[in-house]
Amino acid sequence: MVVLLGICVVVLVVMGFSQPVWWLAAGALVYLALRYGRGAAGRGGAQRGGYDEYRARREQRDKWDRRYRRQHRGQRITPDRPVQ
Repeated sequence: MVVLLGICVVVLVVMGFSQPVWWLAAGALVYLALRYGRGAAGRGGAQRGGYDEYRARREQRDKWDRRYRRQHRGQRITPDRPVQ
């Protein structure tokens, strides 16, 4: 898949000598491959939706919940009586 992507980028760059619009297409293709491709940087090598991401989301949610409880300690929060 990476080889096919590389060939497509090279072809688009070569075609760009006649019409520079193809250079933009090659740049967009490279950007999308780096942003959404498998094993993209920033994911830490984990699969999308893997356990590591689940654990990170859960820890973040727990942190928000603790902060919310700390800020609203002793208040009764219901739909008919919102936080003031």
